[in-house]
Amino acid sequence: MTLSEDIQRELDRAQRALAEGNDGMARVCARRAVGAAIREWAAQGSRPPEWANARNAVTQLRALAAADSFPRSVRDSAARLSTTVDRDHKLPFTQSPLDDAALIIRHFLR
Repeated sequence: MTLSEDIQRELDRAQRALAEGNDGMARVCARRAVGAAIREWAAQGSRPPEWANARNAVTQLRALAAADSFPRSVRDSAARLSTTVDRDHKLPFTQSPLDDAALIIRHFLR
């Protein structure tokens, strides 16, 4: 699987943000990478879901999380990436946003 420049750039940014301890920015970049992958997939498909071409990655991820036609692992990863942090900037899970992004990107660009 060859990643586009947009996807790779966002994944690299996410990795740097994690290394710097900036988990919030890592999640933002991971979401952007997934959004770009979904848009690339939609551009190649004959009838992608309407939400696939949304410019907002969170909109795409929330719709993906609710779409029964995708594997549970993909929907779960989308749900985690689109979860809002609480007041203390904490999330209810420990999965890496990069791992979730990689799983979704592999699904759409295989």
